[in-house]
Amino acid sequence: MSLRILFLCFLLLAGAGSAQAQEGRPASEYALNISAVYATQWTVYLITQEKTIQEHGSWDHFFEYPLHPEFDKDSFDYNLFKHAWAGQYYYLFYRARGYSESEAFLWTFLSSLAFEFAIETYTEKPSIQDIYQTPIFGTLVGMGFERWSLALRSQDSSVAHFFGYLLNPFALFVKDSSFVMIFPQIDPQQTGLTLSWRY
Repeated sequence: MSLRILFLCFLLLAGAGSAQAQEGRPASEYALNISAVYATQWTVYLITQEKTIQEHGSWDHFFEYPLHPEFDKDSFDYNLFKHAWAGQYYYLFYRARGYSESEAFLWTFLSSLAFEFAIETYTEKPSIQDIYQTPIFGTLVGMGFERWSLALRSQDSSVAHFFGYLLNPFALFVKDSSFVMIFPQIDPQQTGLTLSWRY
């Protein structure tokens, strides 16, 4: 486990050191963002790979497999579409957090490494194709979806706005594109909060 923690710390420090020189952000912000992605990766993995984890999961693999990456035997189209889809979410998340395109690509790459070497190794060896396909194709798809989403959200149409946010759900959390207000609701019969989300 200590090797795994050292690897994750190395990824974080390498990315934070490189990106901090460009943007001047505090390292704690990078740690918070990649931690959110890493926790989400674990959650999605545990939910979507339950059967695989039961049949092939092992802590022995978790520690042995990172030292033996290999080319996986998945079909090219499966690798291409599945990993581009995952990678574009990483990219769009980092863009919504205010990262530049090059910085978002760097963190998409680091997030992909974290998944391959510090999550999926519970059931299989790291995939060499996935290491580069996820960030490269994911960034390309993410850049396209981001631009398409912006174009739709700039129109004077609720339907266009809906599809704009559907293409890039992280845009809902960007300060300039949405406005969230929470009002306390207190009366003799009911106490609670009212959430207002304008987009």
